[in-house]
Amino acid sequence: MNRLMPLLGALAGPVYVVVSLLEIAFRDGFDPLTHPWSALSLGDLGWIHVTTLELSGLAVIAGATAFTGLVRTLFCLYGLSLMGAGIFTIDPVGGEVSPSGILHFVCGAVGFTAITVAALVLARRHRHAGDRGWSLASALCGVFFFASFGAMAAAGGAGWSLLLFTAGVIVISIWYTAICLRRLRPEG
Repeated sequence: MNRLMPLLGALAGPVYVVVSLLEIAFRDGFDPLTHPWSALSLGDLGWIHVTTLELSGLAVIAGATAFTGLVRTLFCLYGLSLMGAGIFTIDPVGGEVSPSGILHFVCGAVGFTAITVAALVLARRHRHAGDRGWSLASALCGVFFFASFGAMAAAGGAGWSLLLFTAGVIVISIWYTAICLRRLRPEG
């Protein structure tokens, strides 16, 4: 196996999270209790977030090549969804719904479902291999991430739900980094 690919995959989450947090820190008018991170793709500096989504998506796909079968497919779908979310930008908070905004949400829903299912498939595989720690971590990370997305969608972007989803993004990003790095081990 090419060691570069899981290393690139391991960078996807940290790059996305760190760049997004830096954007939030320096972007005038951005309020994490009002705006989802995807809103960073709007405005004059939106290209930064769009580029981050595209590069993160490519890195996820690179990492996916370290896996096989269904898990590889699901990770690739997640990576493609990140790229799609960059192409189809979110609508401004409180603005009218556009085709781009709908496609952004669809990309998110498809990709978030894909990485959740991948986490659950890997949880099952780890359990059958007798690795209870990885099994539990994979299951908890996947379920928490998907629940945080569902809460944000159901709550209509209420401040608490945006913070919960932010936590979910960070958790699933850490998990994907860890699972890619695990593939570098001989028994990974």
